[in-house]
Amino acid sequence: MVEILQALENSGFSMWVKESSTAYVAVLAFHTIGLAFLVGISGATAARVLGAARSMPLEPMQDFFPLMYAGLAINVFTGLVLICLYPVKYATDVAFYIKLAAIAVAAWVLRKLRILLYESEADADSIAETRPAKVLAVTMLAAWLIGIVAGRVTAYTVPTKIATAGAVIVVLIMVLLIGYAIRQLGKGRSSQQNV
Repeated sequence: MVEILQALENSGFSMWVKESSTAYVAVLAFHTIGLAFLVGISGATAARVLGAARSMPLEPMQDFFPLMYAGLAINVFTGLVLICLYPVKYATDVAFYIKLAAIAVAAWVLRKLRILLYESEADADSIAETRPAKVLAVTMLAAWLIGIVAGRVTAYTVPTKIATAGAVIVVLIMVLLIGYAIRQLGKGRSSQQNV
């Protein structure tokens, strides 16, 4: 198996992309553009389900899904090209498998959320208020976060990967605590106004 991966890594195509700064940068740029469409649109949909931009109805957001699928197609293609460049490294990198698992979870959850919101007879905005929709939205955002961080750290050494993972966990805990505090303050103010 290692011989096959090494042959792929040393193939003419892989060497051309690695040695051509234009080709390599173009692949990375398109991978980022695909990521922006895929994660950006699905993240905006999840944020809306979680209560952001309540004045925007969810129904028209369904029209963005073809752009999101285009982003997914771009990422699959550019991701395969990037894997071809260093397949031996990726085959032995735990972060790479975490990234793939997180992407699979995010894509599966996105599909479930789309079905829940848009293939039901109920109004998408009403469904967004339900616990199942919110759980799917949070799960998808968490999976994207894990996938993006894991994908980013594949370029790092093991100590840097560990430090990055630790920093992300600390920041995430801080964000959650700040969000919880803001929510509690909001509840306190609304209860005082009702008195």
